[in-house]
Amino acid sequence: MPTVEKTEGGRVTVRGIGEFGPGDQAEVSKDDAAYLCNERGDFERIDNVAAEDETDGDDVHQEDGPPDPDDVDDDAESGTLPFNPADHTNDEIADRVADIDDPATLRALLNLEEEQKDRSGATDAIEERLDELEG
Repeated sequence: MPTVEKTEGGRVTVRGIGEFGPGDQAEVSKDDAAYLCNERGDFERIDNVAAEDETDGDDVHQEDGPPDPDDVDDDAESGTLPFNPADHTNDEIADRVADIDDPATLRALLNLEEEQKDRSGATDAIEERLDELEG
Protein backbone atom coordinates (compact mmCIF):
# COMPACT_ATOMS: atom_id res chain seq x y z
CA MET A 1 0.00 0.00 0.00
CA PRO A 2 1.21 3.51 -0.78
CA THR A 3 2.46 5.78 2.00
CA VAL A 4 1.51 9.47 1.91
CA GLU A 5 2.61 12.45 3.97
CA LYS A 6 0.71 15.67 4.72
CA THR A 7 3.02 18.38 3.36
CA GLU A 8 0.98 21.59 3.16
CA GLY A 9 -1.65 23.47 5.12
CA GLY A 10 -3.00 22.82 8.58
CA ARG A 11 -4.75 19.92 10.25
CA VAL A 12 -7.48 18.24 8.18
CA THR A 13 -9.89 15.36 8.54
CA VAL A 14 -10.31 13.37 5.34
CA ARG A 15 -13.53 11.39 5.46
CA GLY A 16 -12.94 7.66 5.49
CA ILE A 17 -9.17 8.04 5.74
CA GLY A 18 -8.32 9.91 8.95
CA GLU A 19 -7.05 13.10 10.52
CA PHE A 20 -3.74 14.58 9.41
CA GLY A 21 -1.45 17.43 10.38
CA PRO A 22 1.74 18.59 8.66
CA GLY A 23 4.31 15.78 8.64
CA ASP A 24 1.79 13.02 9.43
CA GLN A 25 2.21 9.87 7.36
CA ALA A 26 -0.18 7.01 6.64
CA GLU A 27 -0.52 3.93 4.48
CA VAL A 28 -3.58 4.30 2.26
CA SER A 29 -5.11 2.53 -0.73
CA LYS A 30 -3.89 3.41 -4.20
CA ASP A 31 -7.17 5.21 -4.94
CA ASP A 32 -6.88 7.27 -1.76
CA ALA A 33 -3.23 8.09 -2.48
CA ALA A 34 -4.13 9.33 -5.96
CA TYR A 35 -6.94 11.46 -4.52
CA LEU A 36 -4.86 12.92 -1.67
CA CYS A 37 -1.79 13.69 -3.77
CA ASN A 38 -3.32 14.73 -7.07
CA GLU A 39 -6.69 16.21 -6.25
CA ARG A 40 -6.19 17.69 -2.80
CA GLY A 41 -2.56 18.59 -3.47
CA ASP A 42 -1.57 18.88 0.19
CA PHE A 43 -0.15 15.32 0.40
CA GLU A 44 2.80 13.63 -1.29
CA ARG A 45 3.56 9.97 -1.85
CA ILE A 46 6.72 9.03 -0.03
CA ASP A 47 7.06 5.40 -1.10
CA ASN A 48 8.60 4.02 -4.28
CA VAL A 49 5.88 4.54 -6.90
CA ALA A 50 7.93 3.05 -9.77
CA ALA A 51 8.46 -0.27 -8.01
CA GLU A 52 4.77 -0.61 -7.28
CA ASP A 53 3.80 0.23 -10.86
CA GLU A 54 6.07 -2.54 -12.17
CA THR A 55 4.48 -5.20 -9.98
CA ASP A 56 0.80 -4.42 -10.49
CA GLY A 57 -0.78 -3.93 -13.89
CA ASP A 58 -4.05 -2.71 -12.37
CA ASP A 59 -2.65 0.33 -10.63
CA VAL A 60 -3.97 3.83 -10.18
CA HIS A 61 -2.13 6.41 -12.22
CA GLN A 62 -1.50 10.02 -11.30
CA GLU A 63 -4.36 11.26 -13.48
CA ASP A 64 -6.97 9.08 -11.73
CA GLY A 65 -9.18 10.44 -8.95
CA PRO A 66 -12.14 12.77 -8.73
CA PRO A 67 -12.45 15.18 -11.63
CA ASP A 68 -11.89 18.90 -11.38
CA PRO A 69 -15.28 20.44 -10.48
CA ASP A 70 -14.85 23.01 -13.25
CA ASP A 71 -14.64 20.20 -15.81
CA VAL A 72 -17.85 18.47 -14.71
CA ASP A 73 -21.10 19.23 -16.46
CA ASP A 74 -24.49 17.64 -16.97
CA ASP A 75 -23.64 16.33 -20.43
CA ALA A 76 -23.10 12.58 -20.19
CA GLU A 77 -21.80 12.59 -23.76
CA SER A 78 -18.83 14.81 -22.81
CA GLY A 79 -16.83 11.95 -21.25
CA THR A 80 -17.03 13.50 -17.80
CA LEU A 81 -19.29 12.56 -14.92
CA PRO A 82 -23.01 12.49 -15.66
CA PHE A 83 -23.61 15.44 -13.31
CA ASN A 84 -21.93 17.70 -10.78
CA PRO A 85 -23.29 16.91 -7.30
CA ALA A 86 -22.78 20.52 -6.18
CA ASP A 87 -25.51 21.59 -8.62
CA HIS A 88 -28.16 19.29 -7.13
CA THR A 89 -30.07 18.69 -3.90
CA ASN A 90 -29.64 15.50 -1.88
CA ASP A 91 -32.95 14.15 -3.22
CA GLU A 92 -31.97 14.92 -6.81
CA ILE A 93 -28.65 13.16 -6.30
CA ALA A 94 -30.42 10.09 -4.87
CA ASP A 95 -32.71 9.99 -7.91
CA ARG A 96 -29.87 10.41 -10.39
CA VAL A 97 -27.50 7.83 -8.86
CA ALA A 98 -30.29 5.23 -8.90
CA ASP A 99 -29.79 5.06 -12.68
CA ILE A 100 -25.98 4.71 -12.57
CA ASP A 101 -24.66 1.15 -12.83
CA ASP A 102 -20.92 1.91 -12.93
CA PRO A 103 -19.18 1.73 -9.51
CA ALA A 104 -16.21 3.80 -10.75
CA THR A 105 -18.55 6.63 -11.75
CA LEU A 106 -20.27 6.44 -8.37
CA ARG A 107 -16.92 6.53 -6.53
CA ALA A 108 -15.87 9.58 -8.57
CA LEU A 109 -19.18 11.29 -7.73
CA LEU A 110 -18.70 10.42 -4.05
CA ASN A 111 -15.17 11.87 -4.03
CA LEU A 112 -16.37 15.00 -5.79
CA GLU A 113 -19.25 15.47 -3.34
CA GLU A 114 -16.91 14.99 -0.38
CA GLU A 115 -14.50 17.56 -1.84
CA GLN A 116 -17.17 20.14 -2.68
CA LYS A 117 -20.00 20.13 -0.13
CA ASP A 118 -19.65 16.87 1.85
CA ARG A 119 -23.38 16.59 2.61
CA SER A 120 -24.27 13.45 4.53
CA GLY A 121 -27.53 13.00 2.58
CA ALA A 122 -25.72 13.09 -0.74
CA THR A 123 -22.83 10.86 0.32
CA ASP A 124 -25.24 8.39 1.92
CA ALA A 125 -27.26 8.15 -1.31
CA ILE A 126 -24.15 7.50 -3.40
CA GLU A 127 -22.73 4.98 -0.89
CA GLU A 128 -26.06 3.13 -0.73
CA ARG A 129 -26.10 2.79 -4.54
CA LEU A 130 -22.50 1.54 -4.46
CA ASP A 131 -23.50 -1.05 -1.84
CA GLU A 132 -26.39 -2.20 -4.07
CA LEU A 133 -24.03 -2.75 -6.98
CA GLU A 134 -21.06 -4.21 -5.13
CA GLY A 135 -22.97 -6.20 -2.58
